[in-house]
Amino acid sequence: MSGLSHRKDVQFLEECNPALVERNAAEFKRLRNLLVQVEEPARRAETGTEWHSDGSHAFTSRLSEARQLVQHIAEGYDKAASALHAYAAALTTAKSHYANGKGSERKLAALIATKGTAITRTAQEAEPMCQWEDMRATTGFLDGLAELTMDVDDIRDEANRLHDDAGGNFQLAKTTEQEARSSCVHALKQAYELLPEFRLKGGASGVDLYAAMADMRREAAEARANPLTQLPGSGPKKDMTGPVGPDTPISPQLRDIRLRVAGLPGDAADNYWIPLVTDGQHADWISQNKEVLRAAAKNAGLPEELVAGVAWQEIGGYQPGLLDDVTGTIREQAAAPWGLSPVTPENLPWRLGGKLDETSYGPIAIQLRRGAEVLGYDPANLTDHQRTLVEEALQDPKQNAFIAAGFLAQIKAESGLADVPADQMTEAQMREIAARYNGGPYWDLPKAQGYGDRFVGNLAQAKDAMR
Repeated sequence: MSGLSHRKDVQFLEECNPALVERNAAEFKRLRNLLVQVEEPARRAETGTEWHSDGSHAFTSRLSEARQLVQHIAEGYDKAASALHAYAAALTTAKSHYANGKGSERKLAALIATKGTAITRTAQEAEPMCQWEDMRATTGFLDGLAELTMDVDDIRDEANRLHDDAGGNFQLAKTTEQEARSSCVHALKQAYELLPEFRLKGGASGVDLYAAMADMRREAAEARANPLTQLPGSGPKKDMTGPVGPDTPISPQLRDIRLRVAGLPGDAADNYWIPLVTDGQHADWISQNKEVLRAAAKNAGLPEELVAGVAWQEIGGYQPGLLDDVTGTIREQAAAPWGLSPVTPENLPWRLGGKLDETSYGPIAIQLRRGAEVLGYDPANLTDHQRTLVEEALQDPKQNAFIAAGFLAQIKAESGLADVPADQMTEAQMREIAARYNGGPYWDLPKAQGYGDRFVGNLAQAKDAMR
């Protein structure tokens, strides 16, 4: 077993996105370039100004201090950008190893299936590598496999090869990411040390310097035309918030969305009880909700037709919102120790099968875990109360639109389209985001591509309904 890892050791790589890391590196590089622009005028002011008076030495000293301060800050951001850029490259390599390991794992699972079928919860939840380890050792949850008396000698060599190939690739993924992360964190700490620590005299806290100084607000307004003030396509700036823990039921993002929708006029249309199956019904729904969709798109920095087009896709079909609730309830019962055991939620029949937090809710269908991410929660550690709040937010048509737009913005930021401004997005680019919305990491497969094609086919009608 030396030199091998299991999928659970590196499964977090599925949620890692090198493009998003690169985007953060670009943000640090932008700040570095912005500061470099300031450094040269500061140098000219220091060396090209002659002022003869008793206070000239203080003037020269302050100019020198300011220039050195800008220099150190620029160096810190440059170091941070380089660290994230290197980590993004390593993350790409690690994800490639992980994908190779999963490929071998799938082949191993198919081979194991020729000798038995997992029927207990433990066996169903086990990785193929662990299943084979127990099968070949005739211990553990082997009793959870059907056909226990079957001889596995005829598949042993191939199963061992696939097992070791999967484990070896998982190990490569693990070491590649771990070593890169360690180097990145070390470099980021060094970069942080280069940044000054500003303190207000008297220990004052909570002072908004930007709001308090008119000159600073004027300078900021003048600088908005400079392309270095924000990355292209980044959309409206949002305040950074820390991680939401179990003791914080309502996240800052959820509170912000609630405040925004409270200021919107009228009630939003819903399709909780009645499925929308005709183009006319789709158009009516979009038209009734156009102000909400427009506000959600603006808040996320997206074209309104992208949000409306995805909404057109998601509100269609023969499944009303009521059935989403039924699906979620049945999956909860399957996941509960006292529920439908030994059947896991993933092994339920038909469309009922799936992980608990992958249940979709709301008019613009969004998986609960994705909604939680947009709202700033950790999907893997949701409390029951937080899960209920996320579900309720997704089921409210107005909040649902803002969460859907936030998820679309997240997809855009994690793709090669991150730097495309909203007013410059092409139909082909919006089609790609729609396909990613539907297919996730498998957006280039036929099912998600078909979703993208339907998005384009209905886009003109969605635009008309928004007028």
